[in-house]
Amino acid sequence: MLKKIHSYYSNLPISVNKILLASLLISLFFILKAYTNHLINDYNYPFSWLLTTLKICITYLLWVILTPLVYFLTKIIQNPVSPKLYTIFQFLLGCIILALVHQLIASRLDDIINYINSGYLKSFMGHNSMVGLVIGSFSSFIELLVIIAVFLAFDYQKKFIANQKALIASQLNALRMQLQPHFLFNTLHSIAAMIDIDTKNAQKMLSKLGALLRNLLEYDAEQMVTVKDELHFIKDYLDLEQVRYQDRVTITYSVAEEAMLLKIPNMIFQPLVENAVKYGIIPTVDDGEIRISIQLEHNKILNEDALVLQISNTFNNQRNYIKPLGTGTGLVNIKKRLTQFYNNKFLFNSDFETPKLYKAKMILPIIK
Repeated sequence: MLKKIHSYYSNLPISVNKILLASLLISLFFILKAYTNHLINDYNYPFSWLLTTLKICITYLLWVILTPLVYFLTKIIQNPVSPKLYTIFQFLLGCIILALVHQLIASRLDDIINYINSGYLKSFMGHNSMVGLVIGSFSSFIELLVIIAVFLAFDYQKKFIANQKALIASQLNALRMQLQPHFLFNTLHSIAAMIDIDTKNAQKMLSKLGALLRNLLEYDAEQMVTVKDELHFIKDYLDLEQVRYQDRVTITYSVAEEAMLLKIPNMIFQPLVENAVKYGIIPTVDDGEIRISIQLEHNKILNEDALVLQISNTFNNQRNYIKPLGTGTGLVNIKKRLTQFYNNKFLFNSDFETPKLYKAKMILPIIK
């Protein structure tokens, strides 16, 4: 029985502790309001802190007990299973009944407190009691609608966040699917070609490929990873490419140690690295270079310390070289994902610094 009751409260969109805290703060507000009203009207009897506190706290703490029923009404309006008019009728009827129940319990507890204090117990069916019940039920009805509105808002926020996470996850999976087929095909083809000619390098490539795939599987469901993990993945990727194009590429890293444990979106840097290889290294006859820099610096535009991730690569601008046509999807996806994670609080640009040097740079808020 207790487990069942606990499950009702654990399924609420707001934790019971937060609801309890909110009810206590609201109670405190109305207690102070009652005291202020007593001072302004200068009543000829002393203000009773104990009685006022008990009466007001009972009214609002009672809503804490009734929250599972309130959330049940919220679900009726959220997920209608009947025709619209019937659903509205059910909802309003449920609200009226719950408001009456709330006021009935609160008024009876209030009468008991008055009885303990003065020895006088009001008749439950008396005229004053009935008038108080009707007026109090109207107040309870308004309070109930406010609580339902809050529950609806929190539910909407949770669904929105869940949808955003699902969208980001699907884009991340699409990126992985985009990476794996052609990359695996090219890498396995290179390994097959090397087996008889350079067994040592073929074994090295197989080892690196295994590490790369293991990283992809380990962080499959992660939205955010540390710079260290992302860099490890990038290094495995570039090590494979360096084995394939060992006479054409030099790869250098400049990474601040204090940046290693900061969080960034999973695989946010990979499309830039892939572009550097595709457009900068593959067409190069020799002396190609990729530089990766990850540093911390104070950014004046963001007006805060920021994480700066930068990649640059040499570019073959020979006249007989035909630059492959790109779709631009990688850069567009990067901007979309950065917007989803950081709203507009980031900087990202990629362009030629010189005719022979291409540079991409992203500046991100620090997330530990």
